[in-house]
Amino acid sequence: MDVVAGEYAGWVERVRATFEAVRYTCSHRLADPDLAEQVSVQVIAGLVSRPTVFRYFGLPYSGRIARLAETRIAEADAGRLATVCRWAELRQRLDSVPEEHREVLVAACIRGEDIPALAAGLSCTEQQAQARRESTLAFMHELASPGLPPAPDPDERG
Repeated sequence: MDVVAGEYAGWVERVRATFEAVRYTCSHRLADPDLAEQVSVQVIAGLVSRPTVFRYFGLPYSGRIARLAETRIAEADAGRLATVCRWAELRQRLDSVPEEHREVLVAACIRGEDIPALAAGLSCTEQQAQARRESTLAFMHELASPGLPPAPDPDERG
């Protein structure tokens, strides 16, 4: 297994573990396994749609999770939680990410490389690296879209 494949697999495992942790916590808060899964999928989709959060650990990462989860839990409590895809579909979408996006995701969003380092790693110009980064970020947002609520709160976009 090459380095990028290993790092991508590790990232998918981190996403899965985060899903499991959020679902477990939400199942106690909501007392409904289906609602807990929906909240968890929406939290994970929110993270995956803005994947630069994955270069962080600790409070920045946990804070983003809490912000997304609390909003969705409040919607569930109020009977307004949107129904989105299931975890199995979102996981399948993560497993189908093409290699060219995996490479950029690992470098830019997991390792946190800047554009010059990304360009060096991809053996391309900085302009090409910037374009690939933007393409990957757009791809990941689209990939996560079946798990996102129809109209996210404006403060969730930041």
